[in-house]
Amino acid sequence: MIAKLIGREGHFLTDIECSSWEELVDITGEPLIRSGSVEPEFLDSVKEAVEKYGAYMVLIDDVAFLHGRPEAGVHELAMSLALLKTPVHLLDKRVKAAFMFAAVDNTSHRGLLKELAGFMNDDEFLELLRDGKDPNAIMKKIEEDADL
Repeated sequence: MIAKLIGREGHFLTDIECSSWEELVDITGEPLIRSGSVEPEFLDSVKEAVEKYGAYMVLIDDVAFLHGRPEAGVHELAMSLALLKTPVHLLDKRVKAAFMFAAVDNTSHRGLLKELAGFMNDDEFLELLRDGKDPNAIMKKIEEDADL
């Protein structure tokens, strides 16, 4: 499922430059807005969650899983991935790669979360994300593991 979502045109962003986590949210969320998957207020809900709950969206060192509330303008399940040229900090956590995820409710995305958890346990995949220099290898790994 991740391969299908990130494989949508413009949903895999590479060599991203930004100066703050807020700008990262905007950049990573832009493809979801452009595709009609979410409304702009969804990005506001992501920022509000960080301000309210802290840096919990940094799942593992250097990798963020940005998400907001379903009722904040989500029309369909959607995801993007951004690889940063230079890390930014989401409060006290460094971010080199960020997934942006939108779900229409609180339950229908469980399979996607399970798939993502598998990737977060794959040291080779994490190293590719942290390095950020070989987007083709990242996509190939995502596609190969989607076939399992």
